[in-house]
Amino acid sequence: MNNHIHMQDAAECCGCGACLNACPCNAITMKEDAAGFMFPQVEESLCVNCGKCVKVCAFTEENVGAGGEPEVYAAAIHQEEILKESSSGGVFTALAEAVIEKGGAVFGAAWTEDFHLEHTCAQTKEQLQALRGSKYVQSATGSCYRRAKEILDEGRPVFYCGTPCQIAGLKAFLGKEYENLLTADLVCHGVPSMKMLKDDLKAVAGERYGEIQNIKFRDKRYGWGVKGSLRFKDSVKKYHAGTSPYYFYFLKGEMYRASCYRCRFPAEKRQGDITLGDYWGIRGELLRQLGDVNPDLGVSCVLVNTKKGKQWFAAVESTLSVAPSSLANVQKRNGQLSHASTPLPEHETLLNGYTERGYGAFEDGYRKHTKDHLIRFVKDLIPAKIKRRINDIIQ
Repeated sequence: MNNHIHMQDAAECCGCGACLNACPCNAITMKEDAAGFMFPQVEESLCVNCGKCVKVCAFTEENVGAGGEPEVYAAAIHQEEILKESSSGGVFTALAEAVIEKGGAVFGAAWTEDFHLEHTCAQTKEQLQALRGSKYVQSATGSCYRRAKEILDEGRPVFYCGTPCQIAGLKAFLGKEYENLLTADLVCHGVPSMKMLKDDLKAVAGERYGEIQNIKFRDKRYGWGVKGSLRFKDSVKKYHAGTSPYYFYFLKGEMYRASCYRCRFPAEKRQGDITLGDYWGIRGELLRQLGDVNPDLGVSCVLVNTKKGKQWFAAVESTLSVAPSSLANVQKRNGQLSHASTPLPEHETLLNGYTERGYGAFEDGYRKHTKDHLIRFVKDLIPAKIKRRINDIIQ
């Protein structure tokens, strides 16, 4: 009987890559399915049936996590330039720089030259720039778990940031606690595939697809929110739900991999020592407690889940504006801290259409959402400051 990873239900694999990293024979590769989602594939001629890939599969293993009630904060980094380049409040950079200053390494998601998203290792502050910012697609972890272990075994500190399932995969691969490992999981809605994103970029950029120099899903030139951009050598094109079917369906939660809709991590113990996300809807007294912070440049919600997380957060607190908050308050606009995304009625039709006839299924569905597009257009006409005042009055 084969003692290796064998996928019978796509919803039971999150694509974290722990099995690939654990295989001593390099018998596992990650292969695309028809929709572009990555799954492990075993080369039988190389497999020795050691079972290590099965042992590290953490996605369906219950009661694995940091544990305990988190300390919750709103926070924003003091350095405005870093704040502008960050998706929310720049807390990731504050932690990452502290680790690098101690001779450590930081792992996070970055674009390759041909705009695939891969986890990579940064060991200088300059290299952190590529790791900043939200990327609304699943990153390939490659051999990063192995590399992180090598650095940890050298005695150097490591900061590993990723989705909750990626952090769970890392911990399962390592198989033991490392005092010199700091982990941060993200408030994650779910992930589409790289294939879907590539198809969308080709459609949105058209003949200029090959000229794209940078992709930002969250460009703060348009304020703190969900509007991005595609940068070319001589121009910038807006990239958001009003220009991109991919972006539109990502925000609706209609095209994530199957495992995202069964994700147990929101409802269980957090995976990271620290959880990072956007403090959407921050207002009133909490905003005033932060002091001289421009809410249009972003504020992070920070869940400090472990003793180690508390130590590192305390070490960088002087570089941040910080105000204590509560989990209940953060959950009001971050539902993924309490439950997994729910597939809406269009999900199955959309995914089946995409696997059968490609990107045209996204375009056809997108055109039918006239009401959604009109509502978004009207909301975009209202300045952010006015929206906050309205929310203060209503709430």
